[in-house]
Amino acid sequence: MDILETLFGNAIRARLLRAFVYNPDDVFAPKSLAKKVRASSGALSKEIKILKKINLVKDRTVSDEKGRKIKGVALNQNFKFVIPFREFLMNVSPLTEDAIAKKLGDKGKAKLVVISGMFLDNNDSRADMLVVSEKQNDKIIQKTIADISTEFGRDISYALFTKDDFSYRMNMGDKLIRDIFDFPHKIILDKIGVGK
Repeated sequence: MDILETLFGNAIRARLLRAFVYNPDDVFAPKSLAKKVRASSGALSKEIKILKKINLVKDRTVSDEKGRKIKGVALNQNFKFVIPFREFLMNVSPLTEDAIAKKLGDKGKAKLVVISGMFLDNNDSRADMLVVSEKQNDKIIQKTIADISTEFGRDISYALFTKDDFSYRMNMGDKLIRDIFDFPHKIILDKIGVGK
């Protein structure tokens, strides 16, 4: 069970808090925010009102690439508890590493899952996750990663390879592969023996 969901009342609020705190510069249009946190517009509106009441979020208007004004909601970066709240959220993960490995291994038949980037609090990483699967464009893996992204309230950047492509790239010293393995990373699922 998600600790944040238990502490703050429901899954939608937990996802909203993560979305705002992990994306402090973003202004979310209600429709896209509802999709991001998997909430109905009514449920989203109710939760936003609660967060506005404590001054954690505020209304903001931004211009899109065509100059049109878009009304949205953003994190109030002057909220006095933003920094400790962000640290708290970083330490209260909605999914354990084992749960992520199980989701990708069982549902998506992943053979290798390596986490880095946001999972290890490293914003300089080129990818948050590397996944080796049977198929390059595996829709099940992509959907599972999208579901994990929703739980974390932020997009997960990932690289998806077939076993053959991954082996070839490893042997050739591919830059993306090196950038993941030469910097902080953690292998959470290994059915191909990379960690040996």
